[in-house]
Parts: sequence; structure tokens; C-alpha cells
Amino acid sequence: MKVLRAGFKQKLNPTVSKFVSSAKDDEALIDADIQGSLAHAKMLRSCGLIDDTTLENLIHGLKQVQKFYQDNGYKLDEELEDVHMNVEEKLKEFIGSHSDYLHTARSRNDQVALDLRLFVLQQAKVLNEVIDELKKQIVYCAEKNKDAVMTGYTHLQRAQPILLSHSMLAFYEMLKRDQDRLDDVLKRTMVSPLGGGALAGTSLPIDVNFTQKELGFNQVFANSLDAISDRDFVMDILYACTTIGVHLSQMAESLIIWMTKEFNFVKLPDSLTTASSLMPQKKNPDALELVRSKCGMTIGELVNVVTILKGLPQGYNRDLQDTKPGIRRVTETIKQAIEVMTLTFENLEVNEASLKEAVSDSNLYATDLLEVLVKKGVPFRQAHGMVSGLAKQTDNLSGYKLEEFQKVCDLFDESVYDCFEAEKSVTDKVSGGSTGIAQVHKALEAAKT
Repeated sequence: MKVLRAGFKQKLNPTVSKFVSSAKDDEALIDADIQGSLAHAKMLRSCGLIDDTTLENLIHGLKQVQKFYQDNGYKLDEELEDVHMNVEEKLKEFIGSHSDYLHTARSRNDQVALDLRLFVLQQAKVLNEVIDELKKQIVYCAEKNKDAVMTGYTHLQRAQPILLSHSMLAFYEMLKRDQDRLDDVLKRTMVSPLGGGALAGTSLPIDVNFTQKELGFNQVFANSLDAISDRDFVMDILYACTTIGVHLSQMAESLIIWMTKEFNFVKLPDSLTTASSLMPQKKNPDALELVRSKCGMTIGELVNVVTILKGLPQGYNRDLQDTKPGIRRVTETIKQAIEVMTLTFENLEVNEASLKEAVSDSNLYATDLLEVLVKKGVPFRQAHGMVSGLAKQTDNLSGYKLEEFQKVCDLFDESVYDCFEAEKSVTDKVSGGSTGIAQVHKALEAAKT
């Protein structure tokens, strides 16, 4: 360790130095650290703690530091322990002793809390943007196949006919909730911790509201001790990503099943599938399978951070260093998974012949048959029992003769056979949010706008 050891009689053991260094994980925070330092320097000048010349040198130097990392790759020296000391040492190379003023009224404790918040804000905004694109492609897929009728499933068993576009819009609704969660992350992360110091604040006349406004945050901390130790926003972004991961995994699993020969509902082009090293005929949905698997990593990172935080005493503890790496890994992985799903829906091909064959199963219309009786005044439970008896005796409900239907209930007439048509089944659904054609078209128009 090259820095902050003036009062120590021994050099830090190299094994310990490497173990405590967070430089590799901090490389994602370089821009955030410089952004925070620029705001802090301006605040120091506004409060009279540095003069104009020092501020000009700090601003000029920090911009040089940023350009250096942009031009030479975002690589940090592990011997300098973290992003803060790397930036400070690099700043000293460019502007000399004026750099010594930058850390006035600041600790690495409130500095890292700020850097993390800035990084989380950036990642949440990026995720929101790529989810927008995925939503567009889901709507595109739904619009392209808006009147195709497919088999809906519960318990992975055939249930009732639904519009394929209704199925697509169910995925769309998942993503809307994911964006709501990301908006909550943004709200709770936009609290400036700068000025909290190590834990107690400072006796120097700083203005914490200045840096809050300079950084575009909504709030400033109310308690310096909480400001430096709060990592709720880390749990928030990891939970939001975990939920996105769960939703993407569910989408991928559905598509993987629909792509099997047994279902044959949809297919993907060669550009989105992989080959087998042994079986020449195979086209494998490997990308979708990996979307499904990546969710496990996001859950693991969330559990890791929750486990770290639950055992900490009040104040800053070095354990908090290990809440940083997972944010980058999770947000990058989820972003890539969203992009894969965006390509998938953009290129998804629907096999309408297979859909029509599946919805020709007349037992899918048992509920439609039941509702025919309910509309004629038969109590629901009685109607359910009647149709259940009919369905349990055959694999083809529409194969009964009219007199056989009338033996069960004399209210049946010739119109009973109309309810075994897929288009009529989805047209007849009138409840809000249902798979009814009118309802789905309305939802699709709303999604498009």
C-alpha cells in the first residue's frame, strides 16, 4: 500500500495489501468519483475554503484525470487501494500540491457512498432505456400476430384459448412493473451523502445543499452516521434486477417450451440459435437458456449483500466494500439478457398452423360450454358439475350429439356447437383485461402509444 501510512512503522504486508484493495472492482466508479470531486471542489470554493486559483486548478486537473482514464482504459493501480486514492494521486501528477485541498471536509466513507449512488443511478437509467426497447419489440410481435389464437396453459396443461397478443402483453406488463421498481431505485438513491465525513460530519463551514443541487440529487442526508453506512439503495437495485431476471427467465422458459417439436408454436432464425457438436439436425435456443440461468446469479448477489449488511454494527465497516462488485456484474448481465430478449421478440416467427391445431382441441372450450348454461340461468356450481361430467367422459366435447347434451341439461340447443370455435371464444370475452379481441386490441393500442 503506497498511501496513508505516514504514522505506521511497518509496511503493509503484501498479502493483506492485495486482499483489502478494491481497485479492480472500483474501475467502474472512476467517472462517478470524478463527478463527485468536481461538485465537492465547487462547494469548497462557494464556502470560502479554497480560492479561485485552487478551484480552477482542481477542475482543470480532474478533467485531465478523466481524459487520462478515457484514453488509457479504465485501469486502477491496486497498490493505491481504491478509486479515490488513484484519482487523487493521478490529480497530484497533473497539478501538484493544489490537489491536497480536494479532500478537505471529506472522508472516503462519504465519498464511496456518493460514488456508489451515482453509479447505481446511471445503471438504473440504462436498464430503463433497454427495457423500453424490449417493450417495443414485444408490442411489435403482438401487433404482427394480434388475432392469432393459441392455447393458454395452467399447470402446463391446456386450459383455454387466448390471443397470442394477449400472451405477449402479459410479458409487457411484467416489464412495466420492473420499470416502476427502477423508478423507486432512482428515487431512493438520489440522496447526497457528501458532508457526512467519516461518520460525524465536520466543523468546517461546508454547504451540503450545494453539492446535492450540483449533482442533481433530490435530497441531502439527514443523519451523517446513516449517510455513510446506508446501502439500502444497493439492495434496491439488486432486488430490482433480480425481479427483472425472474421475469426474463419466465419469458425465456415459455419460448423454449413453445419452440420444442412437441409444441412447435414459434421458432427463431439461425442467427439466434446454436448448433450441436454431434447432432447435425439440432438448432438450440442457447441464448434463451442462458437468459434463464443468469437469474440465479442475480439472486446470489442479492443474498450476498443482504447477508453482509445484516451483521454490521452501526457506522462504516470495511465489509461494505464487498457490496460494490455485485452491482456492476448484475446490471451488466441483466442489460445483456434484456438485449437478447429484445432480439428474440424482434425475430420471433409464429407457426399459425400449429396454433390452430392446438386450439382445435374441443375440451379447451369446457368453460365456454359452462358459461352457456350460466347465461341461461343455471347456477354456476351446477353448471360446472354438468360440464365436468361431460368432459371427464371424452377427449372430444364437441363430439356429443345434441340429445346427449340435453340429457345433461334440457336448456342446451343447436347453438351449443358454436362455443367450440376459437375465434368466438376470444371474441366473447368481455371482462376488462381479458383475452377478448376488443380488450386486447385496446390494450395493444395503449401499449403502442
